[in-house]
Amino acid sequence: MKHPVLRVLHLAHRWLGIGAGLLVLGWFLSGLVMLYIPFPKLDTDTRVAHLAPLHAEAIRVSPADAARACPARPKGGRIAMHAGRPVYHFATRDGACSVWADTGTAVGPVSAAQAGEAARAFLPDVPLAGPETVDRDQWTIYATYNAHRPLYLFRADDAAGTELYVSSRSGEVVNRTTRLERVAGWLGTVPHWLYFTPLRGEDTGTWRLLVLWLPPVALLTVLLGLALGVQRLRLRRRYPRGQVTPYRGLKRWHHLLGLGVGGLALTWLLSGWLSNHPFGLLAFSGLPPGSAERLAGGPFTPPADVDLLRRQLALAPDAREAEWYRFAGRNYLEARTPGGSQRITDTASPAQPFPVDTLAAAVAAIEGRPVAHAGLIHEADLYHYGRRNPAVLPAARIRMADSQDTTWYLDPASGRVLARIDDANRLHRWIFNGLHRLDFPPLASLPALREALITLLCLLGVTLTSTGCVLGWRRLRHRRLNP
Repeated sequence: MKHPVLRVLHLAHRWLGIGAGLLVLGWFLSGLVMLYIPFPKLDTDTRVAHLAPLHAEAIRVSPADAARACPARPKGGRIAMHAGRPVYHFATRDGACSVWADTGTAVGPVSAAQAGEAARAFLPDVPLAGPETVDRDQWTIYATYNAHRPLYLFRADDAAGTELYVSSRSGEVVNRTTRLERVAGWLGTVPHWLYFTPLRGEDTGTWRLLVLWLPPVALLTVLLGLALGVQRLRLRRRYPRGQVTPYRGLKRWHHLLGLGVGGLALTWLLSGWLSNHPFGLLAFSGLPPGSAERLAGGPFTPPADVDLLRRQLALAPDAREAEWYRFAGRNYLEARTPGGSQRITDTASPAQPFPVDTLAAAVAAIEGRPVAHAGLIHEADLYHYGRRNPAVLPAARIRMADSQDTTWYLDPASGRVLARIDDANRLHRWIFNGLHRLDFPPLASLPALREALITLLCLLGVTLTSTGCVLGWRRLRHRRLNP
């Protein structure tokens, strides 16, 4: 390699590093935080644990009659308690629609006083300040909250610094954050995913441009650094005093750390960039169109028999919430309690798991090709496994007789699709989950070792990028002092 070319590469690495160094440093630091504290979200188990027990005897109106109070046709429905009364919560294309189950009148729009009752029921005996009305803020940027906007925000005077978000449509608590989660969010998820509120509103065009073009700049910086680091390394004809690097001080550490961690930084940056499917790269496939409705056997239809609903709930006396789901043309009720859930048929009897053959026949009809193998798995495999939450087990694993060995995973208890894996999804699993999260054997089955290894590698990455940032600052300062 000729000297002028080397000079250009050195200058390119230097000035790209000055521009992208802080960005890569932030990604290493924020990824380390995300490993231990995820983005704040109110999960179903926590939400159900804060609900009052359902009073089946207070239900006077059937789901079908209550749904008529909604402006749009429901796509799904639940029943729970709110302010001491049973209430239906329907999901529609126009947002959440809640109807009192004892009178059949609409709940919303929810007043500030009603929202305060819901917040106090969620956190009893804790002083609450508010509410503030927010349409979208840093912790409610996801589209899943669109059905409930605007939201009421309450701040609790407790040691955890809890904040509650209450829907103005249904009166439910839809999100809860703590001070630790918010601080960790600002240090972790928000900078790592560039999830700043102005970028993640209704128009995400600017955000998409940033995640499309910023990682390639960082990738080029690291790639140039690796190439130059290898070129300057001497293992045989060493530099004076037997050194393998010509540099001293901080530059020496930057050179050696770059050789040791640069390859890891390259794979992390590349896999993270590809996770956003730039230019259609690494795009994974979803379910065939209409799969969910075909498995359900038709769209959701609210039941018309209120007596049946009372008999169903009588089988789960400690239920805090119940949600309807369909499979093969029949409605089932999933009654949730703080200790788990119970599934009940449309004849008010305990539901049994669906046979694997039944699930396989339904999948074969959707795919339009025969099944090569179908069975239950009782342990996680390479494509169905848990991360922060345990995997649903046992699971039905159905492999199709096709060139891609397409594999479906379904929950035999409900018929719900857990995953559909083909060649595109397998590639995404190994490129992103494997390279970016180190989710590969045997680390995937050793979470403590995996977390310790990621922590160590992140700290090494932080050290590498910190030395680069300091060297960049020195260069800029030197130019300013010696124009």
